[in-house]
Amino acid sequence: MTDLKLAAEFADATRAQWMKRVEAVLKGASFEEKLVRHTADGIRLEPIYGQQDGPRAARAAQAPWTLYQRVDHPDPARANAQALDDLANGATGLVLVTADAASALGFGLAPARLARVLQDVHLHAVALKVEGSASMALADLIAGQPIAPELLNISFALTSAADAAELARRGYAGPYMDADGRPWHEQGATEAQELGATLAKAVSAMRVLETLNDVHLVRAVSITLSATQDMFATMAKFRAIRLLWRRVLDAAGLPDYPLKLHAETSWRMMAVKDPHTNILRATAAVFGAGLGGADSITVLPFSLAQGLPNPFARRVARNVQSVLLDEANLWRVGDPALGAGYIETYAQGLCEKAWAVFQQAEEGRWPVPDPSSTANLPVIGTSAYPLAQEFPPETEAL
Repeated sequence: MTDLKLAAEFADATRAQWMKRVEAVLKGASFEEKLVRHTADGIRLEPIYGQQDGPRAARAAQAPWTLYQRVDHPDPARANAQALDDLANGATGLVLVTADAASALGFGLAPARLARVLQDVHLHAVALKVEGSASMALADLIAGQPIAPELLNISFALTSAADAAELARRGYAGPYMDADGRPWHEQGATEAQELGATLAKAVSAMRVLETLNDVHLVRAVSITLSATQDMFATMAKFRAIRLLWRRVLDAAGLPDYPLKLHAETSWRMMAVKDPHTNILRATAAVFGAGLGGADSITVLPFSLAQGLPNPFARRVARNVQSVLLDEANLWRVGDPALGAGYIETYAQGLCEKAWAVFQQAEEGRWPVPDPSSTANLPVIGTSAYPLAQEFPPETEAL
């Protein structure tokens, strides 16, 4: 069979030819000023790139990313109903958010009621992620069931090396600690600041765990990042953190082990007014994180900024991922951004800037986000094109 090449009868276009046409359109205006942009981190990005060689930065397994749903209703029976409904309708993982978690956003579970929250949930068949203080409570709950801990897919949120040692003794493989970039993002940090600070937190967690003999160090720490409506920035950021992690492992003399990388759609970008526009923001964010190599993704329901989301808002959050996974089939290409000149340039620029932030954080000089930054704040539906009359909020009464 002969190889077929689309438009093989046409000569390849050169950059010089492209520039000649651009200059004609610009009519003497500056290419640099009109078409080149610089990110908040000072990364220079041109309007067009050719294919480039780049390092692979894909998920460890060629499989769909885990579709996580938050379980955060303060009432344990209703939280259980949330969990069962989510798992029956497409979710493959649950994020257990306790009231004391930084990500609770005003709601959350009580660790003491975890048994009721997870009633009838087949723990061996779903992924679990803990945010807050429920890690040991979850481990104790599992200890009373005929389940092998080493077979479970659980990401814990410990802060104690002693607790990590106990979980390792029980057979859990980790990760035991999570380096969370979301607080930096919410303060207005740039992508490089978020990456560098999160990497420093991950290395700090590894240092806490390195004295434990029974801990597989390189899989003991996971990372969580925010995904925004800027899908290309999100894609580049998620690729960059994998490359940065690989560099850390190499510098530490540790084996190259795939990072467990979680994405959550940005809380900062959520609009309170006309919240249905948040569905579009979340879709773009999932697109970027999924193609950028996230192992798992949580979509914040579109009405969360107004209160505790109702079943409709939660269903939409699930379906944003389900459509991109099962209908758009985004997961089927192992590393779709590999070689794309724009993304490779963006990711490499982020790596360089973030590594400098990381080195400074290692010296105790943590980044200081700009409190006046408007990056990733919602515009459409909030300050531009506001509704004449708001729709009733899709929230539950507590």
